[in-house]
Order: sequence, then structure tokens, then C-alpha cells
Amino acid sequence: MLGVIIMDFQKKFKETANWLDQLSLQQKLIALYIIIIIIPIIIFISIYSSNVYDRAINEIRIKSENALEIEKIHIKNNIESMRRTAQMVVSDMEFIDFVKSRNEANIDQLIDFRMNELSNVTRLQANNPAIENIRLYTTNPYITEMWPILFKEERIFEKPWREEVINRNGMEVWWFDQQTEDVLERLPSQNTAKISLLRELDYPKDEHLGIIEINMFLKNFFPKMFGTMQDPDSVYVVIDKDNNIIRNYHHTFLEDEGIDTEDLKLKFNRSKHEGTGSFQFKNKETPYLVITAYIDDLDAYLLNIISLESLYAETAKTRNVIFSGIIFLVIVLSFVTYVLILLLLKKMYKLKDSMKRVEQGDFSVDVEIDGQDEISELAFHFKSLLGKMNGLIADAVNKQATAKETELKALKTQIDSHFLYNTLENIKMMAEIEGEYAISDAVTALGEMMRYNLKWKNDFVVLDEELNYIKNYVDIMNLRLDGQLTLNIDVPNELRDQEVLKMSLQPIIENAIKHGIIPNHQKSKGLLQVFARCSDDYVIIEIQDNGVGMTAEECEFLNESIQAGQENHSLGSKGGNGIGIHNVNERIQLYYGTEYGVFVTSVKGEFTMVTVKMPCKIMKGGSQSV
Repeated sequence: MLGVIIMDFQKKFKETANWLDQLSLQQKLIALYIIIIIIPIIIFISIYSSNVYDRAINEIRIKSENALEIEKIHIKNNIESMRRTAQMVVSDMEFIDFVKSRNEANIDQLIDFRMNELSNVTRLQANNPAIENIRLYTTNPYITEMWPILFKEERIFEKPWREEVINRNGMEVWWFDQQTEDVLERLPSQNTAKISLLRELDYPKDEHLGIIEINMFLKNFFPKMFGTMQDPDSVYVVIDKDNNIIRNYHHTFLEDEGIDTEDLKLKFNRSKHEGTGSFQFKNKETPYLVITAYIDDLDAYLLNIISLESLYAETAKTRNVIFSGIIFLVIVLSFVTYVLILLLLKKMYKLKDSMKRVEQGDFSVDVEIDGQDEISELAFHFKSLLGKMNGLIADAVNKQATAKETELKALKTQIDSHFLYNTLENIKMMAEIEGEYAISDAVTALGEMMRYNLKWKNDFVVLDEELNYIKNYVDIMNLRLDGQLTLNIDVPNELRDQEVLKMSLQPIIENAIKHGIIPNHQKSKGLLQVFARCSDDYVIIEIQDNGVGMTAEECEFLNESIQAGQENHSLGSKGGNGIGIHNVNERIQLYYGTEYGVFVTSVKGEFTMVTVKMPCKIMKGGSQSV
């Protein structure tokens, strides 16, 4: 089951992600703005409404607790009044002596009792108007009933509380009568609902004389519950020790709200505790708050049941008004945000249109976007990129033109290669037959040079092939200079497969011989040295001669000429066969970039060194690429 839920969630998430991917950036920003604003607002309104609702409930709770405390004070006063009355009756020894007398009283005694002791009890009731009745039920057969105070105990033999009062041995018993028949009334009535304080008379000790009853109507005992001004949204009830509900039946709050009293008692019993407390419950989706107060003298609870429907409706109305106002504000702000985003993305759309034009092949686009923001910076970099692209295109065109030019030059001097090779081979054989081995070696070197020159299938060769070409060239030059040239090559084997441009080192060797060594060959033999080393991501090839050298000014001028691409004929090769050092530098930068190329260092009368810098690239099958 959990796996199905996870898969369904993943499916919904993917669908949402796909839907978002189909939106434009502007629509995504608007949606994101609304989500970022709406979700916190909904959370805020929910928390705010809940806090308002809780604060209102707390205020109602405090107000109700205060009202219950006031009601408890009234109840305690009534309890003390009834206790005091009962105690005064019990403490009237003359009244008690008359009641316990085992002799039948004569008329004078009866008149005297009525005028004195009985009148005292009547005055007690008159002094406490809230007390409805003071009654004494006696078992003395010699006592005559004197209404409304003195009665025979046989009148209350059927009362449910009589046995409990006797068992309490003089301790008071509080009893609620809501619909019981009064000793002086034939039928029960709710109008006579009362509370009674009952005590056994056992004077002398352990001798049952009767039961004293102090009555008070519930409307006087519970002034709040039975008051004429009743709150239509609340009601007071009492739950006694026997779990019976005592309430004002003229206040129909429970009936109007459809609250079942048995269900109310169950909810109360689950949450009741001594002292003041509260709990909430729902009836037909309507919330109610119940405040409880324990009356220890009665062992009963006073409850105030309050309907929260109006409070809930008012809170919901306030929440809806606030939410509607915020939604309206969000709509207005969303429109303003839409306009601002439209203005903000105007540059981006302009940049996007420029990119589309470039994609269609129009590289002459001029991106004019001002500002210092990120889109303006992006436009600036795009413009720079476009400039570099145009530069690369121009370089590629130049590179292609150079290659074509080289091919044309090769075609101009190219004769039937097989005819030349066969002719040179015949000359070589004739020289060997005649024992002219020097001539044979020279012809062999010349043939290899011609093959290397004329067979131009690729612009790149391995370094080892270019070095062989240099050796052959030096061998040919030694014929002219009577062996005055010495070539030393110090190149590690791992670099002999390094990629180099074809014919990139020979012009440097040619320049070193013609302009460095030949002017000085009468004084000393010529020495050419070739070194190669790898440094980080590039290769350094150094070609040094021991010729006449140059001054610092001449060397600086030469480097500037090389970097500027200006051919210096005094340093280049003559006769039309040399490419020139500046051409070597130009080709290297054309193929590899401006950070690579040729640099010359020299000391007058000592040496000249030409340094060639190329990227480190190892070729495979170099001899096949010539």
C-alpha cells in the first residue's frame, strides 16, 4: 500500500515538473511569486484565526470562571444560611425538650410552646426569606403536628433520603428535589424544585428523635441558573454525586441545541476533576465549551455550557474578510509583478532574438543592451563571444587560404615525383659504382627532403619526422661548407611523437645557418643544438646556434617584427624556398592560439636561441600523416 502511494506521488510530481517545464520563464516567475506569497499567507491566516479563536475562547473561559466563582459564593452563603438555621433549631434546648417529652402535653403547654419555642423557629424562617421551609419530623407519639413546622415522621417514611439521613448519625445530608411530592402537596411540581438540608435529631445520644429539614427553592439557591435574564448561547446545570442533572427546565438551551443529557454526563465524567476546569466537545458539528466548578459541600459540580457557534462564525467571517482582502491584494501585486517582470525580461527576450539570428547564420548581430544587471552582463559576454566567433571564423578562412596557398606553391615547383625519384636513384647508384659515397649520401638526403616537401597531405607531423628533415638539410648544407656544421639533437623519446606543424623547424635552422653561422664560419665551426622539454600542458623546443648573435636592440626589434607579422628579409630565407620565422610564428598562432609562438633571445658574439612554444599533443601513427 505504501509503495503504491509513493509511486502515485512520484507520478504526480513528474507530471507537475513536466507542466512547469512547458511554462515560459515569465510564467514560472509569476507562479513562483504567487506560491511564495499565497502559502505563507494561508499559513498566517490559519495561525492568526486559530490564535484569535483561542484568545476569544480563553476570554470566554475566564469570564465564565469568574461568573462561576460568583455563583459559588452565592451558593456557599445559602449553604451557611441553611446550616446556621438548622444549628439554631437543634441548639434550642426548650424546643428539643418539648419534642422528646414522653408525656402528652396539656392545652396550656401546647399554647406556651406555640407562642414561644415554635414562634422562635418561625422567626428564624422570617429572618431568612430565601429559606422556604423549616420542618421537624418526629417519631414521638405524644407530639401533635403543628403546621408548617412540626410533623409526624410517618409522613416521610417513603422518602428516598430518610434511610440515608438516619445512617449518617447526625451528619448533614444535602438532597435535590426537582419533581418530588411535598408533604403538604398532593402532586409533584417543578415549581417546587428545592434543595434540602437534612439532619437526624439524636438527643440524647443514640436516641432517634426525628429528622430536621431545611428547604430552599432552587431558584433561590442557584440565582444564576434560575435567573430571569438567561443567555441564549449558554446554560448552567448541576451534576450531583449520583450523576443526576439539576437544571432550569424553563431554559430550553439543551433542547434547542439537541444536546443529549446522557451524552453530556459521559463527556463530563471523562474530563471531570476537583476545582475549576473546562473541556470542549462537538454536537452536530457545533463546538461547545464547558466550564466546571466543584462544590465540595454538596459534592456536586456546577457546569456552564457555552455554545461557540456564534464565535466560530464570527471568527470565520473575519478570516474570510481578511483572506478576501489579501487575495485581492495578491491579484493586484501579481499584475504589478507581471508588468515589472515583463519589463525586466525585455532585455532577455531581446538577447534571445539575437541568439536566434546567430543560430540562423547571421553573425553580424549587434547586441545593444545597456545596464549593470545580470542580463546586461550576459549580453556583454554574448557580444564578446560573438566577436570571438567572428575572429575564429576569420582565422579559419585565413588558415584555409594559407593551406591553399601552400598547395599552390607546392604545385608550382612540383614535377613528376616518380621521374625525380628515379633520376636521383640512378645518380646515387652511379656514385656508389664510382665509389663516390659522399655524393651518394647527399643524393639520398636530397631525395628524402624532396619526398618530405612534395608529399603534403596534412599540416601536422610528429616531431621525429621534422627532426629527420632537419638532419637531411644540415647534411646538404655541409656539402657547401666543407663539413663545418655540427647538429646535436637532445630530445626525449617520449616527446618524439609530439605534434608539430610541418616545416616549422627547418626555417629556423635555415635562418641560423645563413645569418648566424655562415658569417662566422671562417673563425669557428658552426654548432646547432636542438632541445625539447615538456612543461605543464605545453612543449618547449629550443634551437641554438653559436653564430654572430645580435644586440639587445636588434633582438627586441626582431621579436616585435615576428609578433607583428612583418617579414624581415634580412632574417628570413632567400631564394624563394624559405618560409621565414614570422610565417612559422603566424602558423603556430593560427592553429594553436596567440598564447603560443616563437621567441628569440641572443647575445652579440656568442649565440642566438629561438624558442618555439606549442601545446602538448602526442600523435599516433605520425609517419602516416605526412
